[in-house]
Amino acid sequence: MKLTLKPTEVPFAVGDTVWVDQPYGSVHEFASFQATIMQIILDGGMANTLVIRKPQENHELVITNAIYGMKPVGEHAGSARVNVNVQLLPSEEKLFATQQELLDHQDRTE
Repeated sequence: MKLTLKPTEVPFAVGDTVWVDQPYGSVHEFASFQATIMQIILDGGMANTLVIRKPQENHELVITNAIYGMKPVGEHAGSARVNVNVQLLPSEEKLFATQQELLDHQDRTE
């Protein structure tokens, strides 16, 4: 499986002063307002969040963990779904194709 990140242009940068087309004020009495950008949060969902606090041309988002939503089968069929966190960098061996691969891995790490 390959994961491809699509390049995205983020308008403006930290430190820029902009006008915001959004109601503002305690009772939304202003149709828009001016503001300075203090930080930009790029949310990749779940644990994939990048907080930008300094103006830079390029920012790198590195996905280091994966969350797998699992539905148990076999002797645990019908049990509640489980989320499994796997560290990608450095690679963590946590998921295996067969039970024998799992057992072999457990023998090597004991």
